Amino acid sequence: MKVLMHYTTSSHVSSIFLRSGTKTFTEKERIKKVSDFYDKFHRLQNHLYFIVSYFDLGTRTPIYSVSNIHFDKKTSKFKHSKVSANTKELICEELGLNGANTYDKESYYRTFTIEGSETEFENNKKDSNLNKIKMKFFTWDELLDCNEILFNEINEKIFNKENVLKIASTYSPANKDTDDLKQKKYLDALKAIGFISKTGVNTSRTTLHGDIGEFLMHTMLSQFLSEQSSEKYIYPKLVFKTSPKMPIYGNDGTIYLKDKKEIYYLEAKFYGDLNKAINKAVVSLSEHNEVTQEELSHKIELFRNIRTDMLNEVIEIDENVSENLVLFLICDNYTGYNDILNVVKENTKLNDLKAKFNIVLFVLPIINKSDFLNLFNTKSKNVWEELNA
Repeated sequence: MKVLMHYTTSSHVSSIFLRSGTKTFTEKERIKKVSDFYDKFHRLQNHLYFIVSYFDLGTRTPIYSVSNIHFDKKTSKFKHSKVSANTKELICEELGLNGANTYDKESYYRTFTIEGSETEFENNKKDSNLNKIKMKFFTWDELLDCNEILFNEINEKIFNKENVLKIASTYSPANKDTDDLKQKKYLDALKAIGFISKTGVNTSRTTLHGDIGEFLMHTMLSQFLSEQSSEKYIYPKLVFKTSPKMPIYGNDGTIYLKDKKEIYYLEAKFYGDLNKAINKAVVSLSEHNEVTQEELSHKIELFRNIRTDMLNEVIEIDENVSENLVLFLICDNYTGYNDILNVVKENTKLNDLKAKFNIVLFVLPIINKSDFLNLFNTKSKNVWEELNA
């Protein structure tokens, strides 16, 4: 993602961009720089950030402000609106702005690149009771205004070839398969889990909803596992899927942190109502938490090393392992962080389970379940046509 940086030693310029609300760019040179930046990048990304780096010559300290660039078609003018404190902090962190990244000049412009996509997900730990998956740089107001941004990013994760091969097949990079064979395994896996079909997928099937939830859970948890553990293994249940119509019973997956002697049993639920999703997940975990060493042993060869993507590594699950539970919940009737947190804190079944187990909770508000499933259906048809062209 590209961002436009403006260096200045003018306190007046700094004060302009530190103000809240939406303002119009007025200085000719600045309008020209913003216009060129807009023309070059506005079709490629959703946000166009304008950063003012003010260097106080007296105190020798920098002050940063971050705004979003907009083009008002009615007035044909460029405008800027100050971003939230969280977004500013994230952007400054990504750019490594630490006080030295500035120039002692009245005016200077430069384009910088933030690696990765602006639509990536991150783990935003605002409260010890809840791990919240957050889309990078986006506010809920932006996503509510255009929910396809969220839906498209989720679908990209679901239909990503590498993700499918890792989560829904026994593919291993050690096999050195040809591109054609990898493509065939990708197609076969998508058909087996029911994400594509010659006649189209039936988005009303609850089994499909569950498989979507499980797939996203494994994809995102692989990304958010503790960095303190170097030996991480994940067991996705979807590798056993042979019929799109039939669910695979038992835990939705297992995570084993060998060096920390910790095991996590996973449960994913995809419901419109968050409270119902929690209740269903708690019941499922309560039913499946009697996982014995013998039951794990017969499937241990399908644990995947997250760091190397390798299967068939020789691992032994420690008998003194500590057991933990993971709930991955997708809902569509909550968008505010506090609303979600209140439901989590007040759910009695969850509180009873927390008394017995350490629980890690992920919540993915989908905004509108039916809209997402419609877009999923469209993506599914497009992928089928591409793979069978």
